[in-house]
Amino acid sequence: MQNNYSNMERRNKTMAKKYKTGEWAKNGRVMPGQRIKEKRIDQLLKDGTVEVVGEDQLFSTKEINEILVSLFPNSQIENGKVFLHKQTSNGKAISFYTRNVYHLGGNWSSEKKRIEIGKDFLTFYKNNKEQNVETVLLGVYHYYPDEKDGVILFVCFSADTYAMRYVNNSAAHVHTLDLQNALQYGIYRRLDKSDNEVLVLDKENFIKHINALRNGTGELQEIKTDRQLLSYFNDLYKSLPKTLYGIKCYEEMFVADDQNKKQGAWEGWYVEYFVKKYLVEHPVNSIIWWSSKKDGELDFDLKFTHEENFYGDVKSDNAKKSVQGNKKSNIDMLVKEKNGRLWYVVFEFTPEKDSEHNNETTIWWNKKLGKENLLSYSTRMKYSITFQGLNVYEINRFAFNYLKVFYVSPCAGKPREPKYRIPNNMKEYLRIYQCS
Repeated sequence: MQNNYSNMERRNKTMAKKYKTGEWAKNGRVMPGQRIKEKRIDQLLKDGTVEVVGEDQLFSTKEINEILVSLFPNSQIENGKVFLHKQTSNGKAISFYTRNVYHLGGNWSSEKKRIEIGKDFLTFYKNNKEQNVETVLLGVYHYYPDEKDGVILFVCFSADTYAMRYVNNSAAHVHTLDLQNALQYGIYRRLDKSDNEVLVLDKENFIKHINALRNGTGELQEIKTDRQLLSYFNDLYKSLPKTLYGIKCYEEMFVADDQNKKQGAWEGWYVEYFVKKYLVEHPVNSIIWWSSKKDGELDFDLKFTHEENFYGDVKSDNAKKSVQGNKKSNIDMLVKEKNGRLWYVVFEFTPEKDSEHNNETTIWWNKKLGKENLLSYSTRMKYSITFQGLNVYEINRFAFNYLKVFYVSPCAGKPREPKYRIPNNMKEYLRIYQCS
């Protein structure tokens, strides 16, 4: 298999030379001298840095098939598609529907890419289904700017999902950030805004992933571990009432003598209280509430113990707004200095203002705290919140570059440290999980 893959690398060197001489274009090979309107397209180097160029490098279908055959011994080509037999009685036979990953085209920003799903996909999928063959909807990303530095990544989309939504012609999307994360970790998965899973793998993990399907052993352990954590948060979210009311939440926190029971923004503090309580009632070895922080330690809510420098933070935010993050210095230390990762576990909601309910919660809260002004904090107090969903966002070495800095209002006349936020237009690309 190594020799076969070396053959593929030699082909790549040839393609790199063609790229240099202008024989590549976004829509495939072109005749020498043909002019193509210049575009700005993200391409990845081996260290994950981005080079913005004017063209995509594309394989032919034959070349993609040759790559797959070189990676999987005893594979065969049937009707132009690579077919793999299952390896155990519990495994699955595999047939690949392959496309290049390339820029969206037009005036789309440089980081947005796709595969185009052709008119033959649905027939191909249905025929495989009838024969109990697993369809792998596969995009191949490739960039080889010179003979020494090249990247190839494999993007697996859910064939079942796209078959159900398919109408004549379709596309599956991928972002530069997805590709960068796969280079960093070898495996990266997220859910897009339509709840489609995007799974990006390097060569070694792609081979493992496909063979796991053929052997019937299920997903790779790296994928399983993250899924188990996400499943835990899913169960936690499902145990929350759909709507929370301020007075009721305050009463519960006062009975429990929670340390944040007197805070004005009850919607955030109650969710944090609930998560702490859930962790006590449903303990797992891989998640701890990171409450015993010492000076100099990273200041986050959660610590995931199975992986070094992996933390989480619980947020409760208005679904229509950007996600307000942690102190800039804290995230800088985790991501930039320690090369760690951070999950924001965000309970997104729509609020009802307390002022629209005769300031009931505001008056109750001020009386409880013994304040003379019973309308203190009335313009900001919420009467209730209704959850719209749970979203988990991952911040890591590459996602970090898409965060925005915001400056917090001074407290008692003293300046406060700036924080990061996830802007609304990047929530889709940093989100790895969602449930409603």
